[in-house]
Amino acid sequence: MLVLILLAGCSTTEQLKQASTPFMDQHIRNFSQLTYFQIEGKIRLKTKESSDSANLQWQQQGDSYNMTLSGPFGQTGARMEGSPYQVMLTIPDKGRFIDQSPEKLLYNHFGWDLPISSLLYWIRTLPAPGSGYQSELNQAQQIRLLQQDGWNIHYDRYHSVSSESLQSPELPGRIKVNRGQLELTLIINQWQLPAHQLARLQ
Repeated sequence: MLVLILLAGCSTTEQLKQASTPFMDQHIRNFSQLTYFQIEGKIRLKTKESSDSANLQWQQQGDSYNMTLSGPFGQTGARMEGSPYQVMLTIPDKGRFIDQSPEKLLYNHFGWDLPISSLLYWIRTLPAPGSGYQSELNQAQQIRLLQQDGWNIHYDRYHSVSSESLQSPELPGRIKVNRGQLELTLIINQWQLPAHQLARLQ
């Protein structure tokens, strides 16, 4: 059974606070358990030369993921399927392309320099493993900002996912990722979590 949440906007005036190491250690332990989910939303990409957007569907099942883009810059229905071993990009009328890196595939075929491997962690408010990071909290003691590998990851909207008997920690509704003149905005309209996954987040 899937538990759904439809997201609505909200904002508050925030006083920021550096996240402590014990806080982040516990946060990483908790949210690393979020390994099965599906989201629906929009992705907006702004560069020095252009600004584009597309609808996004993202399914995560453990270490494997499936992302589908549709609408304006993804109007052909491009799909990217990945695992720790390989990534496959399917573009209708153009074929399938395989590489070990999602970054290489997107750059070679769309010219986008996006940290997709890290985004798999950032969407869960987790720092990507293997490099240092800094973090700040909002007034609700949630991650408000991550800084990692030259990227700024802002979380300015959160919402809870709940059923009649279970409620998870709040999950992001809008994420802004930027470095230099490149800005990626991910608006999450809906999270879907299987009941067993929701129970693990208690």
